[in-house]
Amino acid sequence: MGQRVRRRLAGALAAAMALLMLSPQLGALSRLPDEMVLGAGTVMEIPVAAAVRADATGEDGALACVESASDDGGGLLKLTAGSAGEGELTFRLLGLVPLRTVKLSVRPEKRLVPGGQSVGVALNTGGVVVVGNSDLGRTPSPARLAGLRSGDVIQSVNGSAVNGAKQLSASLSGGDPARLQVLRDGKVLECDVTPAKDERDGAYRLGAWVRDSTAGVGTLTYYDPENGGFGALGHAITDIDTGVLMPVGEGEIYDNRVVDVTPSREGAPGELTGDFLGQTEALGTVALNSEYGIFGRADAPMESALYPEGLPAASRREIHTGPATLITTVDGGGPREYACEIVRLSDKLQPAARAMVVRVTDPALLAVTGGIVQGMSGSPLIQDGKLIGAVTHVMVNDPAMGYGICIETMLEQAQA
Repeated sequence: MGQRVRRRLAGALAAAMALLMLSPQLGALSRLPDEMVLGAGTVMEIPVAAAVRADATGEDGALACVESASDDGGGLLKLTAGSAGEGELTFRLLGLVPLRTVKLSVRPEKRLVPGGQSVGVALNTGGVVVVGNSDLGRTPSPARLAGLRSGDVIQSVNGSAVNGAKQLSASLSGGDPARLQVLRDGKVLECDVTPAKDERDGAYRLGAWVRDSTAGVGTLTYYDPENGGFGALGHAITDIDTGVLMPVGEGEIYDNRVVDVTPSREGAPGELTGDFLGQTEALGTVALNSEYGIFGRADAPMESALYPEGLPAASRREIHTGPATLITTVDGGGPREYACEIVRLSDKLQPAARAMVVRVTDPALLAVTGGIVQGMSGSPLIQDGKLIGAVTHVMVNDPAMGYGICIETMLEQAQA
């Protein structure tokens, strides 16, 4: 009789587990990363099934506190990060059966100086970007015959690094066969090419159009006083013709003077027109151009008149829908703060340049820009007294709305 009861209990438990595995709450639990990094004092809510409990353990007993955030005692757990340290967060069914264990790291609060100032960005590529092939009169393009495509990045010729279009031409001017190292879709490959003589002037050429530099206007997102680093734009700088991410050989950011604003309207994004090409003193050096923004080192400490003491950096999990503000520059008056709203969030556990949807609600900003315009990318987003991210893109069909990236994603990219 006892054995029969135990079998029934085991069957019931297995059925409950099966149903639990199919529940959306446990689905959210399964999407948690293997490691969670939180700032001290961070509060986050984790949706779980009502029968799931969790506890945080670590060398420091004050690593984190986990308690129910639901009136009925289940369905939502509130995690409050305590003292800095390392440990584990374990989820259990009925407080007994382990379901998931996540490594938990609590770090001291990160404070950043929010940006908002308009900056000019000048990049010289590491290598040259192929933007097209061209026949040399009646001679077929050697680049096309060698298999080079638009978007390829030529990194070296016969083992010597290529730092610009002039150097590439000089490396091939003798007409001898050459081996090129090429970056294509994130993979490095090699191809052999023999330059051809252009009958029009007798010079040996590759038969390809290439680009080795670019310049544009964006917005500074943050300055990190701890290490002198900065982040801006919140998205990559890409080649205008091929869409390929521009590799950085050398790059600088400069103070940019906004001289004109073309407002956005439905179907036609506007833009900020800037003047920085006459600047001789850079604000900082760009070291990385990535899908999550540009990053580098400032030449001198950067300050904020709006937040001179800086702001804490929020984790992805602290961001929520509701009122927020953005800081941007649209005239000679420097950075100003405007009202906006976070209207939708994507999976906050995954890094993305479009992690949230932002709506501009401030009448003053709407009157000048019509919403979000090109050049505002990187404008800091503030919520609940914390820096939560930056504006990245405008929605073409509704320019009052756009996308944003989490500041945690930008900081992870900068550290990487």
